[in-house]
Amino acid sequence: VPSLDGNGKMSKSENVNATIYLADDDDTIRKKTMKAKSGLSPEQANSPMTEDIQNLFSLMRLMTDANIVAQYEAAYADCSIRFGDMKKQLAEDMIRFVAPIRERAADLQKDEARLQRILKEGAEKARASASETLKATRKLIGINYY
Repeated sequence: VPSLDGNGKMSKSENVNATIYLADDDDTIRKKTMKAKSGLSPEQANSPMTEDIQNLFSLMRLMTDANIVAQYEAAYADCSIRFGDMKKQLAEDMIRFVAPIRERAADLQKDEARLQRILKEGAEKARASASETLKATRKLIGINYY
């Protein structure tokens, strides 16, 4: 899920406040979104957007109805934007996006038998894949013990 820090890259030390996790509850998503950097409102019409503002709009384009995004873009262009309102809108849209995923994950975690079956099947697939990789590697480097 999206990073709110505007750099678009993973850093060596993850900032948990700059990342929306699928397991985050609604209040946490609201708090993190409201803390996202936005900078100052533009002072001149059609000012270029800073990286932080571009990031907010990029996230909004992913989560929010296009008509609402257009309203905020117009407000930015005419210097009437209120970033607090924009972030509140974005937070609610993120919550709407994340909530069904979070609920489905919680349901899946309750079914321990299914989780064990998934883990077992995954381990079997990984073993088979690793075995084939080792076989091919040994052949390539000339080690044929088996």
